[in-house]
Amino acid sequence: MPPYVIRSTIYNLCFYGLTAIACVLCLPTLFLPRKAFMTVVHGFVFCNHLLEKYILGLDFEVRGREYLPSSGSYIVASKHQSAYETTKLHILFDDPAIILKKELLKIPLWGQYLAKSDVIAIDRSTPKSAIESIQDGARRMQAQGRPVIIFPQGTRVSVTTTAQDRPYKIGVARLQEATNLPIIPLAMNTGVFWPRNSWIKKPGRVVFEFLPPIEPGKPPAEILSKLEKDLEGRSITLMNEAQIQQAGSKRKSWLMPAILLVLAFGYIANWLIVARYVEAGVNNALTNFQRETASRFIKQSPPTISGFPGKMKLSLGPHSVLSPAGTGEFESFSAESWPLPYMPLTIEAKKISVKARFWKEGQDFDSLHAVIRPRGKIYDITESEAVSGDFKIRVAGRIDMQDDLNPGINLTLELENYQPFIAGLAEKGIIRPQAAMIAGAGLKAFERGGIARVSLTKSDRAVYLGPIKIFEFPPERRRLHTQPHE
Repeated sequence: MPPYVIRSTIYNLCFYGLTAIACVLCLPTLFLPRKAFMTVVHGFVFCNHLLEKYILGLDFEVRGREYLPSSGSYIVASKHQSAYETTKLHILFDDPAIILKKELLKIPLWGQYLAKSDVIAIDRSTPKSAIESIQDGARRMQAQGRPVIIFPQGTRVSVTTTAQDRPYKIGVARLQEATNLPIIPLAMNTGVFWPRNSWIKKPGRVVFEFLPPIEPGKPPAEILSKLEKDLEGRSITLMNEAQIQQAGSKRKSWLMPAILLVLAFGYIANWLIVARYVEAGVNNALTNFQRETASRFIKQSPPTISGFPGKMKLSLGPHSVLSPAGTGEFESFSAESWPLPYMPLTIEAKKISVKARFWKEGQDFDSLHAVIRPRGKIYDITESEAVSGDFKIRVAGRIDMQDDLNPGINLTLELENYQPFIAGLAEKGIIRPQAAMIAGAGLKAFERGGIARVSLTKSDRAVYLGPIKIFEFPPERRRLHTQPHE
């Protein structure tokens, strides 16, 4: 296998995914100010640089920044050896204006993105119109104070292509003629690390080097001659430097890309295994619930698992159960989390209804939301809210189920618009009127700003709402073990 295939493949796949995301994000910005569009572009460039740096092991350095004007517009005549430098223009320069052929603007969607970035499009129908379109565009960018980027050879060239094979074109001299701006040559060695039209990218340190400016006032032939001499000579030196860098350094191990690949396949396998386990577990739990409680589902829908390869989401449709103790139903239920240990679990439920046999009416809840972080049999509730009409109850804290018969409880409750809710519980026969009156008065003592905040804790076997004891767990029953008679 050729060197760097694994890391190049991982990078290329990530790059295509990142590009697809950026294209989608750019769509709405076509109808927004240019600044919104450029924000997405800068985000794409930054994320791509991180992919190059940490997957390919490819970074860059800049030399000769002292030759760039501190303000105003100027012309940059750049070598163009690969796609690498095109993604670095928005890092090297502040809002660069790039010169490209007008035909690219006709590509569906992509052309609209290019137009939104405000480029200089060359009309190549005739040599005269090409020069005029370049000069008009350059004057417009000069008025905006933006640097103008031009590739004097007109296209990407490989590291083995000479100026004789691909001569420098007169356009750069015409740019200076129209704007009277300095030309700053930009030499580079990107093609050594990022070969033209190659799947394989090599690790290392790219060098971008700005050279002394070519001031206006010289004949076009002299400008092209000097630009070619300076740019070709320095780029060759930088390419030799890159070759020495690669030859002198030890070939980096494939360990990190291999680890990343193994982790990726491991994660995928784990996701699929956990999905099957969760689906089977839910089906078994529902079946056991019916058998152990003498209940039956009047309405039931099968569980579905979605979200691959991101967060795993378990979804249940409408369920309605009838049991000796009463009835219960919900319109929808979902639980979402990463399929990894100790990840927080987000629970959502809609239209929940519960009715015990001895209640006059059932109790309905519009929605339930909770975020729980399980740690073995300890459950940290980071946030939760149940809503029933205007009533809201929020719960946070910890439940310790390490001892099933004697659980630990340390919760904080916030109740909003609770008085009508408690009165409704009494009317429905869920609690006695006297208990409703005591509960309402007790919560009123903890009310601040219309919200009652109270703790729900357990000490020994007693459960306390604030300082009031509301429940006591029965003493633990020891299991009796019998032995057969001998």
